[in-house]
Amino acid sequence: MQRLSILLSLLVIGAGFRLFVLDLRPDAALLYAPDEPEYLEIAQHIWSGQGFALDGAPTGYRDMLLPYLIAGVMTVSGGDFKPIFYVQLVLSLLTGLLLYQVARARFSEAISYLVLTVWMLYPATALFTSLLLTETLFVFWWVLAIWLHDRLDAHGYRVGDALLLGGTLGLLCLTRAAGAILLATVFAYVLFIRYETPLAQRAKAVSFVLIGALLLMLPWMVRNQMVMERFALNTNGGINLLIGNNPYGNGAYQFDDRVQAIIPVEARTEAQRDVAANHAAREYAQGNLRKTIEMWPTKFAHLWSTDMAMLAHFAPVRGSTSLAETLHMQPLGALILMAIPYAVLVLLGLCGFYLVKKFPARGFFILQLSLGALAAFVSYGLPRYHFPLMPAVILGAAAYVEQQPWNGAPPWRRLSLLMALGLFAGVWMFETVTIIGWM
Repeated sequence: MQRLSILLSLLVIGAGFRLFVLDLRPDAALLYAPDEPEYLEIAQHIWSGQGFALDGAPTGYRDMLLPYLIAGVMTVSGGDFKPIFYVQLVLSLLTGLLLYQVARARFSEAISYLVLTVWMLYPATALFTSLLLTETLFVFWWVLAIWLHDRLDAHGYRVGDALLLGGTLGLLCLTRAAGAILLATVFAYVLFIRYETPLAQRAKAVSFVLIGALLLMLPWMVRNQMVMERFALNTNGGINLLIGNNPYGNGAYQFDDRVQAIIPVEARTEAQRDVAANHAAREYAQGNLRKTIEMWPTKFAHLWSTDMAMLAHFAPVRGSTSLAETLHMQPLGALILMAIPYAVLVLLGLCGFYLVKKFPARGFFILQLSLGALAAFVSYGLPRYHFPLMPAVILGAAAYVEQQPWNGAPPWRRLSLLMALGLFAGVWMFETVTIIGWM
């Protein structure tokens, strides 16, 4: 009874916080964030019976699940898309409950409540609830998949659990193709790292995980092949690769006229442009291998820069105002409120994964973080892209808070950790003074 009271109280607090942030977003800002108008337009086409289309023509550029969810909400609400924000609010709260269950399998009840509290009050979770972007739905599937992975492991790799996990990973990838990061994590961790279980049992489990995922992903990939002539989850994979691998790249998102000019004019359709961009990016990376590798630290820094940049999505973008100028116009207090909770979580999470040598499935979470960084190296870094990795970061922080391993760690280990923490702090300091306008 006491547990239920605590959980309900935290859910009420989390819901109130999200409603407060949703109410804060000015009407002028709605649908001004990158991607929002396109998701809504596709959803409106679906709702009106015109199919998955953009600018009046079939498209595969955006991932499919969010537009269909919005269209479903519009069907129920008589054409109004705004109730999707309340659906996202519920999904965000459910994500917190799932994360609580994941923490409860590893830590004490008190630490598990702390994990749930952090999720309920973490500013980025409330901010994304009020944005028409994939993040809230994507992270819901992500954390559900983590919980189902725990279930798969606890039940001895049963086929039913493997199929359920695979289906969830399929939905994750349909929400955003970057879900392949967690799919690869599950595959590699179960097959190659969980050596305590017989290999045949592990191989059978990952096979059914893949079957479950493909059963959901293949129909959409076939649709894209038939309609867009591209057998893929979307038609932007090559574009994203080119954004991160071109002579003008800065490690972050930059798809200006110079980069677009790299794509041959003969490539006219979405699929042709995507294939041509993929080819150009690979050609550049192979021909400039040293420059490509030298860009990795910059991409890593962009990936793990603070949540301050997300305020640019929340606030109205005025005309052609750049991201930097938009952030410069935000209240300093709001920027600090976005930055500090994130920075504390990342620093504690790093301490936890580095100093706490053992907690259940520690390697599973480290692998997620590693593959997330690898994805940024291959493409580009963006602050939004660290949001799905934050549940793992929060669990790492929880491990540190519970075990308090600092005093027991060897001096050399503490010194190397301090150096790593200093690198992160240096990146954030540079980001902060740049936004404020001191540089």
